[in-house]
Amino acid sequence: MKIGRWFILFPASVLLLATACSKSTPEPAATQAPISGSGAASAGAVAVSLQQWSITPTATTVPSGSVTFDVSNEGTIPHEFVVMSTDTAAADFPVTSFEGESERFDEDTVGTNAGETGDMKPGTTKTLTVDLAPGHYAFVCNLPAHYGQGMHVDFTVT
Repeated sequence: MKIGRWFILFPASVLLLATACSKSTPEPAATQAPISGSGAASAGAVAVSLQQWSITPTATTVPSGSVTFDVSNEGTIPHEFVVMSTDTAAADFPVTSFEGESERFDEDTVGTNAGETGDMKPGTTKTLTVDLAPGHYAFVCNLPAHYGQGMHVDFTVT
């Protein structure tokens, strides 16, 4: 009697397993990834890491258009991510004061603020999408003393 049940259940189990394995789940659409090794990306998404005392994007050149920055504060203190449209090299902004705080550069005189995340606590991620025209940009953190510690990088839009 036990063998008879096994012969009935075994083929049904094999059929059920074969049916389950043959079903495919569609893969989610991928977001735009940087072109490996070139420092360039298609207009789309650029991941950016903020740390003490650096800003590290996955690409430093993108074509013009809508660009989404996925910004992660991987540091241990608050940081911000500011996209400045400017003719000045990222490392050459004069540090004076801004908004009543010393050891900051004046965002109103070095170029145009194209977008920013605002202050980000450690461990947080924010998404910023901006429409960028061709030209030179600088990614910076303009919290007091952060820019002077090296939180800046040049970025080009073609």
